[in-house]
Amino acid sequence: MGEVLVLEKRVNYAPGTDYDALWKKIISELFEEFILFFAPDLYEAIDFGKGIVFLEQELHKVIIEHNKGKKIADKIVKVSLKNGEEKYVFIHIEIQGKKDPDFSRRMFTYFYRLFDRFQENIYSIAILTDLSKSNNPQPFQYSFYGTELTYRFNTYKFNEEDIPSLKKSTNPFAIAVLAGIYLHQTEKNYHKRYEVKKKLLKDFILTNPNLKPDYAEALFYFIDYLLYLPHELTKQLTKDLSINIEKEAKHMLYSEKIKEAPTLAEYFKTVREEGFEKGIEKGIEKGKMEEKRNLAAELLREGFSIEKVAKMVKLSLDEVKEIEKICE
Repeated sequence: MGEVLVLEKRVNYAPGTDYDALWKKIISELFEEFILFFAPDLYEAIDFGKGIVFLEQELHKVIIEHNKGKKIADKIVKVSLKNGEEKYVFIHIEIQGKKDPDFSRRMFTYFYRLFDRFQENIYSIAILTDLSKSNNPQPFQYSFYGTELTYRFNTYKFNEEDIPSLKKSTNPFAIAVLAGIYLHQTEKNYHKRYEVKKKLLKDFILTNPNLKPDYAEALFYFIDYLLYLPHELTKQLTKDLSINIEKEAKHMLYSEKIKEAPTLAEYFKTVREEGFEKGIEKGIEKGKMEEKRNLAAELLREGFSIEKVAKMVKLSLDEVKEIEKICE
């Protein structure tokens, strides 16, 4: 027997950002927390202590091959239940970002293809990320001369979430949902997005002493890409957060996983540029010092005293004495 968790994902936001990949990445990194937040009933049945195994290819065969050209962020996870039975969790993720009259039928299509292929129990959930109250998919219903079918599935709706409650949650996906809500609220206002993004990254990640480092890294990357900002605002954000990064979250600077996140990439760029400028300044100072030392050596050869040379070229007595030894 088996359990199947189906999550639908389709994102239609700003061009250039791979939202499928963002959600897939954070779910892979924080899978246990994902299940706890979105499917707590299933979470209670799984024995995570025995480990999980991702088996993506099976779902590709079941779903992808039947939906040519459709991009799907998918996961298949093999788990053990607390009752000792080994079962499967098949995750097909499509976070629905807008109202779709065909959505419930599509959910049922995924269900019966999975059920037909694996003959296992199925736990289905659709995550609705838009804030429109009209996006309220109903059960899929079929009726034809006495043959009837009603298919219901679980839903998680961003528009029904309480923001203060999300802020109090210790689950990292509460912060991810907050970011998803802010994405819609700031769709046409980058300056407002700048403020909420800065608050999320600073207050909930960089200066949060209770947040585990792996949570912080996964969330920083997710939010930094999800809440896109133009380059100039990203530069300003880097400047505003640099102190917090260096003091409270310096470990992130050594994380290969998030070095390419926009804000940290800008941070490293700034560090490189400042380091280059300082290097030039040091080179100039070094050049001046060499000139002073050469002049001091020449004056010593001409018979000037150590004290006189030190005063003339503005070097210490000890420095001139060292030069004198070389000249001997």
